[in-house]
Amino acid sequence: MESQSQSLEQDECPICHETLPQSDDGSAGETHIASCIESHMRSSKDKQHNGHAAPAKVAYDPPPPLREEDECPICHVSLLSKEFDNNTAAREAHILACIESNSSSSLFKNHDEPVLPPSATSKASEILPVYSDGGKPGPSGSKRVSKSFLSTAKGASNSSPSASSNKGMTLQKQEDREVSALRKWFSSLGGDSKTPEEKTQQIMAKADALMRSRWGPPGTPVYEMVMRYWVATRMQQHWEFLHAKHPRQFKKHLEMGYMEPIPTAWVTSRYLAFVYPEGSYWETPAEKRLYYLLNNGTMPDGSKHQHMRPLNINRDRYTIIRRGNERNARQIHLDAKKLLAYQSPGDVFQNDKQIKSHQYSDQVPNTVYEDRTKALHELADGIIHGTDHLETMLLIDVSGSMTWNPHRGVMGPDGVTRYHDQPSNISLVEHLVHRVLHHMIPRAQKEHPSQMGIDAVTFSTYGNYVGQLTTTRFKQQWRQDVRLGGGTQVMQGWQKVKATYFQHLNQQYGHGRWDQVFGWQPTPGMPKLSLLVFLDGEAMDMDEFELELLGETWAYVTIALVGMENCPHHHSHAIELERVARFNPHVGFFDVHGRVCERMVVEDLLSSVYPVDPPVYNEILKPEYDLPPDDLPAYSAY
Repeated sequence: MESQSQSLEQDECPICHETLPQSDDGSAGETHIASCIESHMRSSKDKQHNGHAAPAKVAYDPPPPLREEDECPICHVSLLSKEFDNNTAAREAHILACIESNSSSSLFKNHDEPVLPPSATSKASEILPVYSDGGKPGPSGSKRVSKSFLSTAKGASNSSPSASSNKGMTLQKQEDREVSALRKWFSSLGGDSKTPEEKTQQIMAKADALMRSRWGPPGTPVYEMVMRYWVATRMQQHWEFLHAKHPRQFKKHLEMGYMEPIPTAWVTSRYLAFVYPEGSYWETPAEKRLYYLLNNGTMPDGSKHQHMRPLNINRDRYTIIRRGNERNARQIHLDAKKLLAYQSPGDVFQNDKQIKSHQYSDQVPNTVYEDRTKALHELADGIIHGTDHLETMLLIDVSGSMTWNPHRGVMGPDGVTRYHDQPSNISLVEHLVHRVLHHMIPRAQKEHPSQMGIDAVTFSTYGNYVGQLTTTRFKQQWRQDVRLGGGTQVMQGWQKVKATYFQHLNQQYGHGRWDQVFGWQPTPGMPKLSLLVFLDGEAMDMDEFELELLGETWAYVTIALVGMENCPHHHSHAIELERVARFNPHVGFFDVHGRVCERMVVEDLLSSVYPVDPPVYNEILKPEYDLPPDDLPAYSAY
């Protein structure tokens, strides 16, 4: 048979496939082949010369395109060749051999170009892969592999003896079978065949492993500290939702440190206070983290609030000025009857010769939110029943802006210089501190009879512990220990407050625990801290300070903002601090600006510092608590 087929091929023209004419010397056949070649070359030249496709003058029709079931889904070899001879078993054997060969080798490292299996390489020069759409191997051809494979696999399974029992299979089962086959095929090629549920479980497992590596197992001090931080920031529900539904987001924010207290190294390096390039939506990393917590957490009463966005002086200048003017328009006259009783000749502006007006400035009514009142009542119950104790400290802003002389003009961030008829901020703060010490020291001596003053920390560019301020040596201590000038970085002062407070309690009573990463942490039964803060504007790291206070349940902070009269920038800072007090019931805020009735301010501040036994009317009005007029400091513009 083999010799017979070779003779038939020799009697056939290789160009037109017609039977060659017979002659004794074979010249007739050679002449026929030469004429066919010349005719074929002439037609090719005419086609190139005319620039358009000319009908090919061949003596045969092109073969029809192959159907998907007539080619191998792996190597794309035609299954209609003589090698298979319409033998279904031979086709199935070829496909299975291709699958087995590709699953155990790296033939599909390049998915864009199909590679022939070893069984077909010997025929590669004779049998070329033919696609149903006449295309060439490439990305589209690689996509057709899975479809052709499924069709061929389904056809091969139907030709098996068990196909008759599966003809009643539902469409859903057929689709499931196709998906299962596709997953098995991808798995054989080294791909990922996991379901979305399996992938989610895998990501959750990685997040849980990361939690254990950072915090330790449940019950360890660091793990319990982080769980308390979740509750204090009112983010527990959000983090649990991400862990269950969006583990990728959970893992992302876990790695960013959003779920943990602020590390002490970040405070020292001012990592969260790094200023982003101009044009960025966020000003600092602290602002970005803060607004994520505010927009995804809950209010103190458990309710949700509207989405908030930060305001930037370069991007939202007119909005900031407009909001400041709107708040300034809410100023009202002080209560005339109460003012008549509380006014004092020792108020600082009454003895300042530069000030022309001797009328008290109008003030925006301060708001004590319901959640703040509830938190103070809970603290008061603990103090009354002996389950809680209270310690007090002072944190004072001594930055350069505190010394500015309002009569010489103060330039705001908008570039406008405004003049104000009032004393400098540092003069007012000195008077207020002198007054509050007369009320705070006797109350501290009830718990600690040997205590002579109140621990005080000043801050500007750095924090500085100045010791215990007393009423007997107040003038001398203020002149010697209070250093003015520098920027406004409240976190530097806050870290000094924490260190002083915890070291004192740890050395005297064993309270507090030092963590290598997050610094001092409270322990059960530790006294609460009531901190009174004086500052004159928004600090550079105010967002970081607000973040810190959200997680510190052992601290109750009262903030007094002193500033210029009728200044929209002062009121814009007041709006931000009002937001702080609204979201954190451990923070109370009071606005003080212009020519102030100091006794009324002291009464409001100390009612927030002391939930139990605040100063009353007769104690507030004692004239010996006034700073004598002849000792008034004379500060110049910084």
